Amino acid sequence: MQTAIIEAREDRVHEEVIRTSVGLVDAAVRGDRGAFERLVEPYLSVALGAARLITGNESDAGDAVQDALLASWQSLDDLRNPELFAAWFRKIVIRSSTRCVQRRRHLVEMDLESQDPAGAADSVEREFDRRQMARAFARLDPKDRVLLTLHHYWQLPVSESALLLGLPEGTVRSRVHHALKRLRAGFEAEERR
Repeated sequence: MQTAIIEAREDRVHEEVIRTSVGLVDAAVRGDRGAFERLVEPYLSVALGAARLITGNESDAGDAVQDALLASWQSLDDLRNPELFAAWFRKIVIRSSTRCVQRRRHLVEMDLESQDPAGAADSVEREFDRRQMARAFARLDPKDRVLLTLHHYWQLPVSESALLLGLPEGTVRSRVHHALKRLRAGFEAEERR
């Protein structure tokens, strides 16, 4: 009985979030900048984190998110289904981050400290491993970084990643698998250095 009550409450909260989101999209399409700010605000920190993973540094990540915000504002009236704003915005962030990397065309060392849930590294060995992983991740192709960001950072199901990237689900599964293999190989190469 309590489980049914909790699930009903969660469903009502989810429906309210969707109604609010739809209302904010409608207001923003009519030119209400405040509505647009309220609409994107809950997604900004996650968008910045994902952009940081894809671009490899804070500066480019900020530029990518800024570009994504501008693109979202300018094309908001193209959003066919306002209930899907979050997924639509994620797609724009991914595209913007990828374009930023393609413009830059060089490797950078990535600071993952802000992604470490435990905060500062608690040992020299852990810090060493973190830096090795960051270098291995930064050396991946941008497409691999996008896939791993969607799968592991945003924890999107394969079906949503496939929809976001316009690829079949099997292709996404395969590419994530191979991207992880390349990341492991890169990590092991860093260990041997």
